[in-house]
Amino acid sequence: MDTLNDIVLIPKPKVTEYMNNKLSIRRKLEIAKIFLDVPDHIFSSVYLDRLDESFLKIGWKIERGKRGENSELNVMIRLDPLEVKVPQSYQLVIDDGVRIIAHDSEGAHYGLQTLKQLLRQAKDFLPKIRIQDSPDFPNRGVMLDISRDKIPKMDVLKEIVEKLSEMKINQLQLYMEHTFAYRNHRKVWEGYSPLTHEEIKELDEFCRSYFVELVPNQNTFGHMSKWLIHEGYRHLAETPDGFTAPWGQHYEFPFSLSPVVPESLRLIEDILGELLPLFASSKVNIGCDETFDLCLGKSKELCKKWGKGRVYLDFLLKIYEIARRYKEKVMFWGDIIENHPELIKELPQDIIPMIWGYEADHPFEEKCKLFSSTGLEFYVCPGTSTWNSFVGRSENALKNIRNAVENGKKYCASGVLVTDWGDNGHPQHIVFSYLGFAWSASLSWNSIRPGVQDFLRALNVHVYETEDDVATLVYEYGKLSDEIFYTPNGTPYFYALLYPDRMNKQVERYNLDEVRNLKQLVEELDYRASLIKNCDIREQILNNSSFVKLGLDALEMLKLHKDIRHIPDDKWQIFASKLKSLLMGDYRRVWMKYNRPGGFDRSVHKLSRILRVWEGDTSGLIF
Repeated sequence: MDTLNDIVLIPKPKVTEYMNNKLSIRRKLEIAKIFLDVPDHIFSSVYLDRLDESFLKIGWKIERGKRGENSELNVMIRLDPLEVKVPQSYQLVIDDGVRIIAHDSEGAHYGLQTLKQLLRQAKDFLPKIRIQDSPDFPNRGVMLDISRDKIPKMDVLKEIVEKLSEMKINQLQLYMEHTFAYRNHRKVWEGYSPLTHEEIKELDEFCRSYFVELVPNQNTFGHMSKWLIHEGYRHLAETPDGFTAPWGQHYEFPFSLSPVVPESLRLIEDILGELLPLFASSKVNIGCDETFDLCLGKSKELCKKWGKGRVYLDFLLKIYEIARRYKEKVMFWGDIIENHPELIKELPQDIIPMIWGYEADHPFEEKCKLFSSTGLEFYVCPGTSTWNSFVGRSENALKNIRNAVENGKKYCASGVLVTDWGDNGHPQHIVFSYLGFAWSASLSWNSIRPGVQDFLRALNVHVYETEDDVATLVYEYGKLSDEIFYTPNGTPYFYALLYPDRMNKQVERYNLDEVRNLKQLVEELDYRASLIKNCDIREQILNNSSFVKLGLDALEMLKLHKDIRHIPDDKWQIFASKLKSLLMGDYRRVWMKYNRPGGFDRSVHKLSRILRVWEGDTSGLIF
């Protein structure tokens, strides 16, 4: 940092006082020393080892001990819950050295993360400064979808954990449907490169060493298609042969477990009994969202007698009782029960509804008010807006997260969990997800939101860690969707590429000039992206941008020919060749570099649906 005005932190501390002076850190070597004076009871040896690794990445080596005569920096830590009264809180003072006073070990950790961010920007001095900091929400989480269809490699997951921890995120959930290697259910996960028992334990320990709670997240009611398509499980389905949803869309496959089949609960007992003991967390998320087909199949008569809400609640409570054998707190998605507010009062007082919604104007205030009135603990769960988009919807993400956090705070939610879903092949790369992760981390710690430009500078410095302005570029790619007509839960160029047979009904909502102007904007952004020095970041951005350009080609062809099957053969072959080359070339290379191979073929199958539609196969939803 050249001046105090150049300092950016994420999240921004609650109170920062500058003392109009500087502490020289006299860096003479590439690796400088920090002498850390910390009582043995505050941190484990594993934590201190991780801390040293973390600080080494920014050029500082940590040594334990008292003040060193020739050390560049001396840091003293102590716990004082009487002086720092709020859990997870800390005070950081830099004068002739550094003092961190914290309520607890977590607070001390967060003080060190703030120091780390200051040191990352330091050259020859640190500002003399006094920071008092505390979180607005005790639980600040991120949920990664690892079931549609992408599972990051272990080293990538660990890198994500380290970055989240630095941003003071303290909870991670990995959304599972079928991607854990259950001993007795091989046919469900075979070919998907699932997480193993040993890997869960390893990741759980790694998360704990960064003060991140790894919370198990296994769906147990809806979203069970990847189980129910197999013989041996199909009989458990509510609608074994598929169903037509209330809004008219036909699903060609089974979706939810049936509450009237006794073996459904036995399956849940089996999988939760194997999975949950692997996690040190006291919590579990049992899912139970979007049970679209409930009452449309085997439970139809029961629903006529008791009502859909009652049938749903009774089965939810049975799953809850199973989960409570292993964990103290049970989370579930609140989208179904909120449609039956008269039943919410029957929920156990230790169950945690997770209130989700992903558009900027989602009625979080209405939903938070509803659950707050019951006295239940609840979380607000916005999204990164990356799925069904290729490059995100940045403005929607920022507004959606802000909406959730502001209303969560107003109605005393206990946590914020920002979700990163992988619908329709999970083509978006993690570089675009960090925008939502970091904005949620910032607001869930300090809900007084920073200016967008200051936030992007902080994101660039502390997450992308590059001199190139990657954060602004990611933000601007995400604004492309604002230049054309609105589609909920995704972008027009995504849906045109995957579902052109549905988008032909939208051709009156846009014109060719809009599409061609967007193409020009993408080319300009691509040029800037091509100059990024960090190869990992550059290739992820440009790969996702390639899909945007093909989606714009699809929109253009739909506008000209009204129906994809009317596109002339010569023009179609050029387009099809580009898509095949992208999928089996750069997309495959980038996927395999950062993610496990299982799920890749399924992702390609989904992303190439347009090729089958052109040939007349419009079979539909791809789970």
